[in-house]
Amino acid sequence: MATTAATLGERALRRLGVAIVPLADRPGLDERIAPATIAADALVQLGVISAEEVPSADDQALSLSKVRAVQDSLTSQAIVWWDNTGIPRAVQQEYTSLAALSMAMSFGKPSDPQQTALLETRVRRMALVLSAPDIATKAVTAVHADLAARGRVRWSIEDIPSAAEQPYVTLAAFQLAPLFEQQGNAAEVVQANRQLAQIIALPTSGERVQVEYF
Repeated sequence: MATTAATLGERALRRLGVAIVPLADRPGLDERIAPATIAADALVQLGVISAEEVPSADDQALSLSKVRAVQDSLTSQAIVWWDNTGIPRAVQQEYTSLAALSMAMSFGKPSDPQQTALLETRVRRMALVLSAPDIATKAVTAVHADLAARGRVRWSIEDIPSAAEQPYVTLAAFQLAPLFEQQGNAAEVVQANRQLAQIIALPTSGERVQVEYF
């Protein structure tokens, strides 16, 4: 059975040292938490209520508005890709802390604005980790589409030859590198293209074929 684009994508991520969330763990991390739950948690974190208490309607409304403001801010910065109907469990604590920081002054509590940037960075990283498998699969598909558009392949995305897998991984990793704040290696891209050219030029009828590097 041919290796799938998803598998090659995960290999590209590992090449970059990007954490891969095991398939079995992804549903749990991506489980959606209601904004109202995070709003109540933020009030607990601030010490406005205890964990066993139910917040007043006014306090809950204020906190919920802060949670929504956090979501709007992260969305406007292109940090997150989910909507405001539910927050992934993986970033529940970060959202709680961001909302708490935002309304701390309203309850006479101290606030450290520098923590906001740190928490947003943590959300950005986790959002990338959660979406990394899909992004990597698209990168592999884009590599294949580019090669096919230039008439450089004799196979489909469903039956990539085993010999071509590593070049695909290298080219996909090069595309993904900037997204994960890494510098791609242009020399490795040249080598990957050379390897693909050699594979594509392998004769199928016993005749010699002129290799064209690209």
